[in-house]
Amino acid sequence: MRLGLFLTTLIGLAGASHISSAADATWVAVSTLENGISPYCAGGQFTGQQVSLGQADWQVDIKGNTLTFTSRAGYRSSTLDLKALQPDGSGKVVGKDDKNREFYLTFDPGSGARPFHLTNSINACRSVFTPKT
Repeated sequence: MRLGLFLTTLIGLAGASHISSAADATWVAVSTLENGISPYCAGGQFTGQQVSLGQADWQVDIKGNTLTFTSRAGYRSSTLDLKALQPDGSGKVVGKDDKNREFYLTFDPGSGARPFHLTNSINACRSVFTPKT
């Protein structure tokens, strides 16, 4: 009986070991354009004019496999599913802006508060969101 219970537990743990779940985390990130301030990026698609003028603060929340980031100025918010990330936390996820255009968040390996990059489907502008210290 003990052996059966042990094997059932072991099989259950082995089956669940491949499931990747992001650790819950909350932080403030500052966004900046990687290419610097550019008229080409002015009035940016998702991130709006505040980012194109330099920097903007964002509230970033991860709960389970869901990431929500919201402008601290209150002008934008978006929620994305993180299930497409690799088990090490790296990869790219796709979201839609308020005009139904795709944007992409790219993560390096890791979990919790860490930088991520935002690109979009209509121009070459790239913003980096870095945890504020």
